[in-house]
Amino acid sequence: MITAYRVWDGEQMHYWDDEGISLNIEDGNWYLYRKGKFITSNKTACAALMWGIGSKDQNEKMIYDKDYILDHNTDTKFVVKYDNNQAGFYLDIGIGNGSGAFMVGDLEIIGDVYRSSKLLEGIE
Repeated sequence: MITAYRVWDGEQMHYWDDEGISLNIEDGNWYLYRKGKFITSNKTACAALMWGIGSKDQNEKMIYDKDYILDHNTDTKFVVKYDNNQAGFYLDIGIGNGSGAFMVGDLEIIGDVYRSSKLLEGIE
């Protein structure tokens, strides 16, 4: 099984299924390549690796860490985050201390924290 991931390099997002993309993880560091050419790594200040959560939104798009989500049932916007202590993803409801909601409902990806920074001012 291939785990879905994406990487922000400071200018654009690269996805695990893009042609020629490979992610190498060595000694606690990660490196992203396209057709053998280095793109970025965790040693680059603006780079970020985000894992897919294993679920899709209502439009069948994979949900990733740091996505902005709209819950159509409550008309509420959230940020997807990962909690190391709980070893799981949650929807950040923006009140701090890792508080959040379970990912259920009529969810739609409406952006991400790197390309849509104004969508959820005050939450991220």
